[in-house]
Order: sequence, then C-alpha cells, then structure tokens
Amino acid sequence: MTTFPKSILLCFGLLTILACNNDREIIDLPIEKKPQYIFLGHTYHKENRIDPRLETIDYRAYKGVWLGGDLCAETTRERETIDYLDAIFDLESEDTHWAMGNHDIRNGNHEWIKEATGRDFFYTATKDGLTIAVIDNNVGHAIGRDDTCEERERQGNMIKTLADTLQSSSHLIILMHWVIWGQVDEGIPCKELANNCINGFQFLCGSGASRFPFYIYDQLVELEKRGIEVVVVSGDGGIFTKGYQHTTPEGVDFLISGLFSTLDRNNPPTTVEVNLNPDSVLIFNHNVEERQLSWEFVNLDELVQ
Repeated sequence: MTTFPKSILLCFGLLTILACNNDREIIDLPIEKKPQYIFLGHTYHKENRIDPRLETIDYRAYKGVWLGGDLCAETTRERETIDYLDAIFDLESEDTHWAMGNHDIRNGNHEWIKEATGRDFFYTATKDGLTIAVIDNNVGHAIGRDDTCEERERQGNMIKTLADTLQSSSHLIILMHWVIWGQVDEGIPCKELANNCINGFQFLCGSGASRFPFYIYDQLVELEKRGIEVVVVSGDGGIFTKGYQHTTPEGVDFLISGLFSTLDRNNPPTTVEVNLNPDSVLIFNHNVEERQLSWEFVNLDELVQ
C-alpha cells in the first residue's frame, strides 16, 4: 500500500473541505454533463508546489483539467512531487491532459510522470466531439530532454495524420507548453507575450522548413475548411501576458495562458517589464449537443473566492 506524506493527505482534505468554491450541483453531475474544462499553465510557486490558490479548487466541478506545463519549479526532482500533483489533478484520469514544460522534465526521472499518467509525453485522445493533441515541444530545447529525431518526426506525423483522418470531431485542441507558433501570423507579437518564444522548434532534425508555421499550420487550415475548428493553447504565459487570444485570417485560434505565482508585486523585477495585472486561468465552455466551444480568461482570485 502506498503511504502518502502528510502534505499529500492535506491536499485531499482541502479538496473536500473547500468544495464550496464550486457549485455543489455541478460537482455531482455525471462527467459528460459538466460544461467546463479548466486550463492551467506555468503554475509553479515553489520547487515542489503549485500556486496555493490552485490547491483550493475542487477540480471535480470540471469536465476535464488541461495542464500547460511547468507545474512545479522542479517537478521531477523528487518522486513525492509527482504524488502531490496526482493527488490534486488525478493525472491518470482520461479527462486530465498534461503538456510538459521545461521545468517538468529538466531533472530527468521522466518515468515518474509516465507512470503517473499512463501516457507518453505526446498523444491524442477523443471524447465528446473534442480531439485533444498533446505536444511535447521540449525536444531539443530543454535540459533533460534528449533531442530525438524520431520523436520529433512522430509528433509531426501525429498531427498530420489527424489532419488527414479526423472526421467526426467538432474541434481539434492542441495543447503545448512553449509558444512555437508565433510566426504563423505577422500580427502576433510573440516575444512580448510568451515567457519563451520558441519559433525555432522543428518537427524534423536539421530542417527549418519543419517549423510549426510551415510544417503544421497548413494542415490545420485544411481542417478549418472541412468545418473542424482548431484551437492551439500554450501554457507558458503569466509573466508578460495574463491571457492572449489571436484568430488568424484562416480561422485558427491561438491562446496563451499562465500564472506568475512567484512574482513579488511589492518588489517586481527591474530588468524586464513584467505584467503586474491579476493572474487569470482559461475556462472552456463546451456544449456537446450543439458542438460549440467557447472560452474566457477568468481572474484566478475571483475564481477561488
């Protein structure tokens, strides 16, 4: 039998005691009847802890939890940190999806994450008319993540296959940590928005033509033409933007969300101009019957009041 540290048990207690943060009737609904997904990115507060406000949310009120990476500052330094995250987010649930951030994998021990989630770092899943594609864009760009050409190519092929075969879903949601899509449209001031703007990420080794704008984007436009709406969400926000949305002329939606939990607003950094506005999280509203998906950036402090 697994024995959890007291801190893990405390989280279970918080999730039960603080259920009043959400409508009790929504919590008790069957999962397929719940209307909202919650997306959380750049959530770390300490090496082994997420933003304490997020610990007070009862995630049973949501249809699913989508995680945009950098959950803790050193997610895989200690195995207990994975247990702590699992106690909060139920990492193995088919309704929890986690796109890895560089802080999640830079200490190695990747098997701990795969054991907890039961999944690889990139995969697809379909439920209730939504297809989720989780991307690992740390390959070749983060300490602790080997630059594996085979994995790069498999990820690119995974999305291309979806573009060729996706038929019944109303939406394709692509979850990732870093912003690798900043050059799909000249109207995106990527470096002013993302904590790290990684426009150089390639889906093939040694091929600049395999960057997202050239290798993937056209496939997504084809899906839009077939009536399948595409939403790309990156979780590496919070420092420069509290919530960003951009729709390209072809109809593809790009979103950035994330927290800046480590910011001391009384003594902000002087070397860079950070965003001192309140943190927000991204809430998706999904109407299965009408095949509609909408979203809004919600003030986190108001959400947990």
